[in-house]
Amino acid sequence: MHHASHSTQRHPTTRHWRFPPSARPALPPGVRRLNLRELAARPRRFEHHLVVLGRAGDAQLELATASEPLYFSHGNISDEYAISMNSGDALFDSVPFRTFFADRQSGEDLGRINHRSWDLVLHPHGYLHWPGRLRPPFTPPRFPGDERRTGLSLVYCGYRSHPPHPERPLSVSPGREDAAKSYGPKAPPFHLVGLKQDDAQLLGRVDTSSLELLVQPREVVAPRGGYLCVVTASGEVHAECDLLFLPPGTTFDASGIERALWFSDAEHEAEPPTQVWEQLPEPDFLPFEEAEPGSLPFVQGELKVDAVDDQFARVSIGERSSEVPRYWLARFLFRLGLHGYQIGYLETYGGFFYDDQGGHRLGVRGLGSIDIAPENIRDTVERLYRAVAPPGYVERLS
Repeated sequence: MHHASHSTQRHPTTRHWRFPPSARPALPPGVRRLNLRELAARPRRFEHHLVVLGRAGDAQLELATASEPLYFSHGNISDEYAISMNSGDALFDSVPFRTFFADRQSGEDLGRINHRSWDLVLHPHGYLHWPGRLRPPFTPPRFPGDERRTGLSLVYCGYRSHPPHPERPLSVSPGREDAAKSYGPKAPPFHLVGLKQDDAQLLGRVDTSSLELLVQPREVVAPRGGYLCVVTASGEVHAECDLLFLPPGTTFDASGIERALWFSDAEHEAEPPTQVWEQLPEPDFLPFEEAEPGSLPFVQGELKVDAVDDQFARVSIGERSSEVPRYWLARFLFRLGLHGYQIGYLETYGGFFYDDQGGHRLGVRGLGSIDIAPENIRDTVERLYRAVAPPGYVERLS
């Protein structure tokens, strides 16, 4: 195991992760490398913050890290391909995952897929997906000693709206057929690939871009450039979870790489890495513990939020109401600011939702919603966040 040097500060929840050695042989000129575990272990990162790593065409790669299950369903603007990566923490990496798919209009579950570390799972466009949804009383599982342990996920998706590609692959990894289960006659599209076991293949498409699984590649030819993510490797040069940017015109010697993901576009040159490689973005407003708390009730137009107790809030629109866990609602609201209020449709426990498609709306499924002017969205979200967060709440987990 490679330990961090004393000069490297890492987030306390990543103490069990394995990192590559600090000194490795140099890569060819122009090729850039970032180990995604190193990025996700930065002390100032936030949980469930999808940061953009790189783009090609209308698609991008994103990274998120978290020690808690996801607390909302998401309606994405394109097909989305998610990979729970390996952190090197054997205990966390052995945890099984489950993602539910639901109807956009009714919210009814249509099926689920069981997956694990280094599986690729499609979150199909036109459906809601919810990985790791909790049941009441909404308490996340804990590891021995009440210790937080963190995983990381890579996502390939569009950053502009696109319908599913007519030639997108759909399959379930051989021998894993029981992992995908439909709850009725209208099954969602299932796509599950085991990246450490399955053959080389096209994994997914978004518009003119693609994501491929490479097995024992001798070289990678990149006329328009692209991003290469290492799944497994041997030798001193490459390490698991490395992300390499190959500039347009590169022919890259892939010796030592056993399995990798290749993201590129058929018509557009890959853009250089984002600023995230050097520095994480700051949140749109301060975390709860770094500013004065607010208080309930919160009222804006037809939307009213009252305290039931320290655990639950009652969200009312007109005469009807729903109870929502305060902890997860606060988590949900902070993420809206982290993602610049451009995240699509999100819905948390109790049916509370946010929708930025064609404006900005907050509401409760089946009860109604309020429209918020773009110039007021930040103030509204921050005030509700500070009012609803329960006693003892912190945003920066440790």
